[in-house]
Order: sequence, then C-alpha cells, then structure tokens
Amino acid sequence: MPEHRTPIIPLLCALLLLRAAPVCALTIDQLQAGRTYRVDRIVFTGNHALSDSELKSQMNTKERPFYLPWQKRPAFDSDVFSQDLKRLALLYRTHGYFQAHIACDLKVRGDLITPEIHITENHPVYIQRIRIVVNKRRLPPSNRLYSKLGLKPGQIFNDAPYQAGQETVRDFFRDRGYAHATTQRWAEVNLSQDAARIWYFVQPGARGVFGATTVIGNKNVASDIITRELAYRPGQRFSQKQLDQTRDRLLKLGLFSVVRLTPRLDQRNPHLVPIRLTVRERPKHSIDVGGGYNTESQFIANLSWSDMNWLGGGRQLTATVRYSNIDSYARLILTQPYLFNRRAVVGILNFGEDIQQVPPYTLFGTRFLPSIRYSFSDKTKAFVGYRLEYDRLTAVDPEIPIVLGGLVTSGVVSGPEAGFTSDTTDDLFNPTRGFVLDLQAMEAGEVFGGTYDFYRFWGQVKYYKLLGWETIAATRLKMGTGDSFGPRTNYPLFYRFFIGGEGSVRGWRYWRLGPHTPDNTPIGGLTDLEGSLELRRPIWDKLSGAAFLDFGQLSTHPYDLPFRSLDFSAGPALAYNTPVGPIRIDLGIPFFKPRGQTQWQVYFSIGQYF
Repeated sequence: MPEHRTPIIPLLCALLLLRAAPVCALTIDQLQAGRTYRVDRIVFTGNHALSDSELKSQMNTKERPFYLPWQKRPAFDSDVFSQDLKRLALLYRTHGYFQAHIACDLKVRGDLITPEIHITENHPVYIQRIRIVVNKRRLPPSNRLYSKLGLKPGQIFNDAPYQAGQETVRDFFRDRGYAHATTQRWAEVNLSQDAARIWYFVQPGARGVFGATTVIGNKNVASDIITRELAYRPGQRFSQKQLDQTRDRLLKLGLFSVVRLTPRLDQRNPHLVPIRLTVRERPKHSIDVGGGYNTESQFIANLSWSDMNWLGGGRQLTATVRYSNIDSYARLILTQPYLFNRRAVVGILNFGEDIQQVPPYTLFGTRFLPSIRYSFSDKTKAFVGYRLEYDRLTAVDPEIPIVLGGLVTSGVVSGPEAGFTSDTTDDLFNPTRGFVLDLQAMEAGEVFGGTYDFYRFWGQVKYYKLLGWETIAATRLKMGTGDSFGPRTNYPLFYRFFIGGEGSVRGWRYWRLGPHTPDNTPIGGLTDLEGSLELRRPIWDKLSGAAFLDFGQLSTHPYDLPFRSLDFSAGPALAYNTPVGPIRIDLGIPFFKPRGQTQWQVYFSIGQYF
C-alpha cells in the first residue's frame, strides 16, 4: 500500500496566503449586506477605569473562548454590536464617566472581524456633597449614618453604591423598629464642574414590634422546622437584620430555593408588624457529581447523594464516594440539627471506609466518628467527638520498622477528639481578607479499648490582607506535635506528621520533605512546622499571578520545633478565574535540590493553594 503524505509545500502556501489576506478597517454601515462575518477578537484601547473583562461582560457580542479552539467562531451581528456600544457607554456613565466617548473600527480579514473599540474616558464626576434629610430635617455630617454609606465626598460618582445607599438608609431605620420607613434618592450632576450632589430623603413612620409569622408555600417540610429558625419573636422590636438573618438560616438548611419575608404594613395598627414568610421547597433528594485534577492526586472523582429531610425533623443523610490516586473513601454522614433542642448544637454521625496510598504505606481504615458541633456564630464553631477506627497497614517499606524501632501494622484507634474553627474570610475559594484559625487535638489509648496509646494536636492560621495595587498577601503557619504513652510503637505510623507537595511545601514530591529511611522513604515526624507567604495580583482579564515562599521541616521528637533545619522553596504561579474558583499552575523550586528528586515540581489544581 503506498504511503500517504501530506503535501507540505501547498499547505505552507495556503497558510502564507491566509496570513497575507488584506485587512480592511470598516464601519458597521460598510459591511456587505447578507454576508456572514465571524468574530475573531474584541480589542479595547484607552480604557483605564474599567478592565477588558468588565467591558466584555456587558456585551452580547462574544469571542470564541481560547480553551475551546475546536468550536466555530461566533457570528457577528451588526445590530447586536450597535446595542453593545450603547451598553458600554451606559456602563461608563454608571461608573461616573458621563463624558466618555466610544468609537469603533471593524478590522475585516476575509470573513473574520476584529472590532477595535477606542475609548476616551475623559474626566469622571466626583461626589461633592451628600445630604440625608429625615422628616424634612437634615442630619448633620457627624451623624454615624453617613459612615454606613458606601460613598463619600471626593469619590468618583458610581451608580451602584448610590442606589445601594437608599437601601442602607432605609434599613438603618428599619433596624431600629421603623418598619414603615420609606426613602427616596436624588442626584444632581454638574458636568461643567464634574461634580455631583446627592440627597437621601427619609420618612420613618411609626415604630413597631414583630407580630405573628404566617408560613406559606411549604408542602413536605413541617412548619415547626421553619419557625424554629426565626431570629425574632412576637413582641420584639422590629429589625430588618433579624429578617435577613432568618432568611440566611433557612437557605442554609438546603431545603428551600426561595425564602422571602415580607412585613405586612397594611394593618390598622402601625405599631404591630406581622410577617408573611414565603418559601419554595427544593427537591428532597439531590445528586452531586464533581471532580478535578492535580499532578499528585491526579484525577479526582466525587459522587454524593443527599436526603435533606431524612425522616423529617430537618436531619440530613449524605452518602459520598470519592476516588483519587492518594485518598479514596466511602462515607455515610447523618446530621441532626437542633440537638438537645438547641439551635447552636448539631449532632453528626460519620461512618467511613478509607484507602490511603502514600509513599510509606497503604492504609485500609474502617471508621466511626460521632461528634457534637457547637456554633458560637456563623464564623466560629467548635466540636467534641469520639474516634473509633480499625486500621490496617500494607505495603510498608521494610526499612521503616528498623528506623522507628518497631511498628504495629494493625489495630484499633479509640479515644476522644476536639476542635475549634474560626473563619472570617470574605470568599471560600478566593479570599482577599480575613483569617482562618484551626485547632484540633485527639487522644487514643488502651484505657479506651484501643491498641495504640498516644496523643496528637496541631494548629494552623491563615491570614489574608488586601495591599495596595490590587495585591493580596496570603500567609499561613502550621505547627503540630504528638507523642506516645509508653513505647514508641504505641504511636501509629499513619498519625505521624508528613509534609511536602500537595497542600504543603511546594517543590518537594508528595510527603518527601523531612526524615527518611536510607532508601529515601519518608518516615514522618512527631513535630511539624511549616508555612507560606504568597503575593497574588491580577495580570490581565481573568488571569492572575502569584509569587510564593514556602518553608517546613519535621522533627522525630515531640515538642521539638525544627527552626534551625527548615527547608525553603519559592516560585511563581498562574491562575485563571472560573465560576468554580481559580485554576492554578504552581512551579515550586527548592533552595537546595532534594535527594532523589528533580530540581523543581509543577502543581496543577483547582482553587487557591491555601
């Protein structure tokens, strides 16, 4: 059979002709009627106040996503594009640039169009003065209500905080019992002076208290499950905050897709405010499928099934299966809210089968973990529980028992545990400010019917701060220690501390930093010290970058923080923001090349590294 070959010369000629195709700058009116054009790229020039991504998000004319090169380019519609230009002009007005000028050239090459949108922003309008008038009386500038507004004199006039200010003023009075409070806003813009004056007018009305609450829309969820989440009671002074808190509580139950609390203000008695609580129930059962990829766990697959109101009472039953190259498990979790009839107390029963495949060993574990969680607030929680598990080690490196002086490869871990968490960050996937504090401790021993006799505790703090120039400083510090009661064999290998790689010190392979056997298998430690410093900043559109410094080390002795033997690594990272969190690529470079490893490691993950 003759060998088939692609004709290279004609192919190169075709590519050259394509690149040499003439490019014409046209207006919308000069496009050929009836001809189908497709969008190549959308280019902005002159924009400083608004980014390319902010402008593109307002347009119905779209580019083909760079990560979908196999898709056909979107068709160009001149009518839609004309409306897009008007929409961009309106967007600039809402951001205070009332005299912004927008022009456009259409660069046409064959059937491909590249709209080049030229923006002349000109001077923005600044807020000159803000006045709040209550019952025709102007509040003095020293009144604390002014500080609650999202704008102040000297700022660029922005329509979003201007409109939100009306709700802020209204809610300020509604939080103080004035359920009938009404507000109006007025802005006077002087383009000759680039100045704006703002007024908010308030009619507070009568002060009132909460009346009875009527629940509407529930079919399968009992009314008492709903009313026990009320953050107010009849006779209590009316407060908008209490209504908002109630709505948040009900949505967190996972039972409702819509929750609406409406004060009934049409009553003859203006001092009594009944509430109409309208809900729309979600399906009782849900199935969630997810997954991800990183260079160490590789492909990760998750499947979970939930019953959000199992046997009534608002209790939740969730079954989850997870697979990865490192950690795989099957778990059944039962959550009982309002334990002991206390809203802040939740009971949890956790049954699980775990498989852990890591460099020193393979672990099979069967676990039963009952616990009680107490919420001090939405951001601060604590738990106490009991850990009962049977663990079996296989594929243990034969050097490990020699180095550790013996090893118990199977047995029961039985004993109490406790933890405390406080999280004040502003975003779960991409925090820019706030802190996270985690503390956990456990003890297991023969006195509780277990095989192993030891204790272990650790703590970690993460801190995020927004610096100037859109730069975020992210830091973390983790420390932990543990020890056996009696012989060292009473401390299980699988509860020693291991660091390096994913979720730890970048630049090392997974768990490869710290003490090891002569054949370079990690043995873990009894004291852990590690941390990170990272600077994150947007680069362009949805792309952001970071530079980091990691450090860490383990000690084989308890209470022996290894400050003098720390290993360091540093490197850059790139992240692309998506609706499910940033997709990151990190390059970790140790200061000194680790034994038996490359000079650097690449990490690919979904979500910030910490």
